[in-house]
Amino acid sequence: MRTFVLALALSVPLVLPAAAEEAAKPEPARTAVFAPGFFTEVHAPTVLLYRYELTSELMKEPYVSRVRVEVRGERPDGTKEVWLDMFDGPNHRLFGPVPAEDQNPVILALLQKDVATMRNLAGGAQGYFQQQIRLAFGRPPAEREEVTVEIDGRAVPAERVRLLPFRDDPAIVRFSKFRDKRYDFVVSKEVPGGLYRMVIEIPDPEDPEKPVLRETLTFLRALSGAPASGS
Repeated sequence: MRTFVLALALSVPLVLPAAAEEAAKPEPARTAVFAPGFFTEVHAPTVLLYRYELTSELMKEPYVSRVRVEVRGERPDGTKEVWLDMFDGPNHRLFGPVPAEDQNPVILALLQKDVATMRNLAGGAQGYFQQQIRLAFGRPPAEREEVTVEIDGRAVPAERVRLLPFRDDPAIVRFSKFRDKRYDFVVSKEVPGGLYRMVIEIPDPEDPEKPVLRETLTFLRALSGAPASGS
């Protein structure tokens, strides 16, 4: 996962454009998803709880599990020591510490999992998939809109950002099943950790509104002072 974090970090331009050009240029997707520093206000010890759901036309029932983002420690410079406790049963994964400052590491973990899944299905090409997602974060999103989400019984403002990393890339012809794959991020400064929902979908070519595979991660609540799960 650290490789993927580095790749995204390298997508930040080193030379800033003139102010007038910057004002006229649409913001890249990473500005909404990563730049606000949503994770900065999450301090140890805190556990962020999420609900994960996987549905597929090949599955009789959806796979539903929980995901925990555990901030167990914090260094003097503000860097958090985070453990990710993901999925139940034979799919269980627990890893850490993952250093985090202002970006929620669960986003990067799910993106890395997604890249690995595509690599397995395609028989390779992990670098290609990773690069296209990184480049998509550096472009204006395919869709961007203000939405409202509910947290603790109250409605709060949020923003939905959609990425289509592969649609316009000529090389995706080798992996046509992923051409219209879409990534939605719903983020809000009112949500601990910033991420309210993340959705990864592969739409049905015959019916784009019907996904053949859908992964959803939804924020449930934050527990301050919560004990860590077993290591």
